Amino acid sequence: MTTVVVIAAALVGFWLFFFVLKRVLRMALRLAFVGALLLALLAGSVAWWWYAPGRAPGQNRNAAARPARPAR
Repeated sequence: MTTVVVIAAALVGFWLFFFVLKRVLRMALRLAFVGALLLALLAGSVAWWWYAPGRAPGQNRNAAARPARPAR
């Protein structure tokens, strides 16, 4: 009788372990997918900002607003 109880407890323990393992793996995959999506969005936004069309390629942001007067 004790052997049957031990086998039943072991089967329930294995079932519970694999049930929890399946849920944890599913949650880890979802988290990895969301993380990869957020990383791709962040990389896209940085690339969008870096290659912004509003800025001319040779424009110097430190240049004076008007040309300097020539020296006399």
